[in-house]
Amino acid sequence: MAAQTSSRTWLTRVVGFALVSGAGLAIDFGLFLGLFELLDVRPGLANFLSAAAAVTFVYFVSVRRLFDYQGRFLLPLFALYVGYQVVAVAAASWAVDWLAANMFAPAIAKLVILPVTFTANYLFMSAITRTRPS
Repeated sequence: MAAQTSSRTWLTRVVGFALVSGAGLAIDFGLFLGLFELLDVRPGLANFLSAAAAVTFVYFVSVRRLFDYQGRFLLPLFALYVGYQVVAVAAASWAVDWLAANMFAPAIAKLVILPVTFTANYLFMSAITRTRPS
């Protein structure tokens, strides 16, 4: 029974993280288009601002609600998460560039990497919110 409850909790957490991440992706894409298309903000700056908003949203919605983090120091934990995201976004951007140059249209290349980036983000968030013994 405990294993069934644990797997149900894990599945609930994964589905919840998928929903929150999907909302973050919508925020990212919507802000990017709004900044770039409507306000004529340079694409790089628009991407930076929209990604920053999305990363912030995903972190603060999921850290306590989905991952049940009960520890303190949310801001230092957030700084660690942002540092990870800087590296992750750079790696994902490189992958999209390579895939777009060699295999797929750019939009398809972005979609192709989503399962990898989702999994990496989930695992990282799980690792940093795991309660450690005192």
